[in-house]
Amino acid sequence: MADKKNEVAERKETQVSTNKVTDFSLGIFGTSDNFIMANQMAKALSASTIVPRDYQGNEANSMVAIEIANRLRTSPLMVMQNLNVIQGRPSWSAQFLIAMVNGSKLYDMELQYDEKKDKNGKPFSCLCWTTKKGRRVDGITIDMDMAKDEGWLGKNGSKWKTMPAVMLRYRAASFFVRMNCPELALGYYTREEVEDGNFKEYSVEDVEQTVHGDISENANSEDFIVDEPQAESQVEESVSDTSDAETEKVQGEVVPDDADMPDFLK
Repeated sequence: MADKKNEVAERKETQVSTNKVTDFSLGIFGTSDNFIMANQMAKALSASTIVPRDYQGNEANSMVAIEIANRLRTSPLMVMQNLNVIQGRPSWSAQFLIAMVNGSKLYDMELQYDEKKDKNGKPFSCLCWTTKKGRRVDGITIDMDMAKDEGWLGKNGSKWKTMPAVMLRYRAASFFVRMNCPELALGYYTREEVEDGNFKEYSVEDVEQTVHGDISENANSEDFIVDEPQAESQVEESVSDTSDAETEKVQGEVVPDDADMPDFLK
């Protein structure tokens, strides 16, 4: 009986020692157990047909979404639903950033908006603000003049023409986050900013194509003149002429008499 009890105790100790413990406070790459667990989560999420198309069947994208969710301490599914890929660039929805600020408990109250209209009664400007420990925290004022100067109004299908009040709020909120709590955005722009700003990423291939284009356009555009080496006879003549001139110069010089020389030169 004693031997059986010992065997059972040893089996329990072995099971306890082999149990995997995950601690996502270290990040999904902090330990091997964290990475294995995150990989299993990514497989499950990527197999779903409810997640956005960028994550369906793509375990790598799902793994990135889990990492971002872990940083923001939110649900991976929420990140997937609000992190859009526009022109190859990950970008948040403006509603998500507003929800992150309002739910972060960093400020005394939810985001507020000071809106003004032009002389015709149309939306003209918006300032996003809130308070922190009784102190007012302001963003940047966004107005229609800025939208016009930046080219946001001229985009095909631009919502700035049809929904200026909504776009002013979205842009004012995104600027507030970028200026005052960038940790909530992790450096990503909003979808509206990417669509309006025409952000372009340059790859190595683009640089190589530019260099090859410059070479093909500018190569051999000017004649390259090489100085021909002088013949040995010409070099000897120039050397002899120089030596003769120096000899004549020395012979033509008048050597002063010792009597005329100062004492310190004698």
